Amino acid sequence: MKSDLIDIQVESRGNDVEITLSGSLGFAQFSAVKEKIAMLVDGPGCFFFLNLQNAHFTSNQYMDFFLELLSHVKSQKSSLILIFDSEEQYRYFSRFQNIFEIYENRAAYKKSGTKKQLQQIGIHYATRTGISLSPSIAICFLALMFGILVTLFVIVSIQGHDISDKQAQIIALQNQKERYIHEIDKLESSIGPLRKLGVIQDTTMLSSFGLIQDWVGYLEFLENTRLEK
Repeated sequence: MKSDLIDIQVESRGNDVEITLSGSLGFAQFSAVKEKIAMLVDGPGCFFFLNLQNAHFTSNQYMDFFLELLSHVKSQKSSLILIFDSEEQYRYFSRFQNIFEIYENRAAYKKSGTKKQLQQIGIHYATRTGISLSPSIAICFLALMFGILVTLFVIVSIQGHDISDKQAQIIALQNQKERYIHEIDKLESSIGPLRKLGVIQDTTMLSSFGLIQDWVGYLEFLENTRLEK
């Protein structure tokens, strides 16, 4: 963006807006500079980088404007970062170096603290849209929560199937045990007369269900022989 007396260039990248102000800036250019920069910081963006490396100020009015601009940007829950590394600019802003954030370039600011910048993005979107997190952070958070919930669901489902299978096995074994006990009781009662006749000398041999089945066959053989006679 250019005019005959001032040079203002704008570069926007996502949440970053870099405004480069160049040239000799005195009282005559003040109104135009103020109007254009104020318009730019009212637009979209969370971090406004004001590059003053090639600017030469001949009026203190610009300092008052930058202080007003800083207050305005903060009211939007955004950040105003001054970019320069020249001795002239450090002298110009010497009284207010503790108020402004000053860095040599945008990369130096990015290295200053990722956590702080993420918090700033979250606060910025919370103020402008009512969302407590920025869209990218919110999407990552929701994806993480969804992944955790799916993992928990799969684990619980697998454990539920294992428990159901074990319960079914236990019930089957219990039923089988009761059936064996019932069959043994019947067989023991059916061979009672043989004990009286002395046919069975050792009842400990009946502890095996297989042996009891043999005894049943033997009893059937004896019964068949008696009928044939």
